[in-house]
Amino acid sequence: MPAIHLLGAEWPAPANILAASTTRRGGRSTGPYAGFNLAHHVGDEPASVEWNRQLLAASLDFPAELQWLRQVHGARAHIVTRAGPPPEADSLISRIPGIALCVLSADCLPIFVCNRAGDEAAIIHAGWRGLSTGIIENTLAAMQSEPEDLLIWLGPAIQSCHYEVGEDVREAFLDRAADTRQQEQFNAAFAPLAEPGKYHADLTQLARTKLRHLGATTVSGGSHCTHGDPTRFYSHRRDTPCGRMANLICIKPAI
Repeated sequence: MPAIHLLGAEWPAPANILAASTTRRGGRSTGPYAGFNLAHHVGDEPASVEWNRQLLAASLDFPAELQWLRQVHGARAHIVTRAGPPPEADSLISRIPGIALCVLSADCLPIFVCNRAGDEAAIIHAGWRGLSTGIIENTLAAMQSEPEDLLIWLGPAIQSCHYEVGEDVREAFLDRAADTRQQEQFNAAFAPLAEPGKYHADLTQLARTKLRHLGATTVSGGSHCTHGDPTRFYSHRRDTPCGRMANLICIKPAI
């Protein structure tokens, strides 16, 4: 059985919280999905994806059910009380041990969240659309923990040097800024390019700006670039078609 590699979150979370991103190493997928693709919707062989998902579950050092979702680049948060069919949402929240909350990514920003007590966790899929329309705000609002009691890790995502966007993306953030200060902070996350109306956008900076505004101050990560590391990560902007990594967080069950 090929070994897989989990990139553990680098944050001060309690010991009973598992938080990690998969890489493309290991797995049964071939061709443009070569390695450990965990997405059914990208054109890979369904049997390969299922085998990879089973391998992921078996690789955990405790019993857990994987809870997936149908990501739509929106702002809906879903609370999980029992593992089941994938809901249509872009974040998952749970206080139930043994349910591994999973989002798929290949450039979008996965945001891992837990509280200091280790009894509430969430995972957010944040592309620019979800970020601009409120996926972070909606997720934190749906959690029982207060923002100042949360720990957050920003997982592997495309970094600004590789992420070119148009004026519409910049305006989507500026138009929804909570106040003038936040508008200035959003604007600073877009570096103008030589071509008018084109920018390099910094997803992690945009996320940090929103998190600070909400009162979440303990934020780690944001340094792993999916586009710039083809041996470890899939990247939709770099390679199309391509596979997807899984980003998972779980409250470990007492064994």
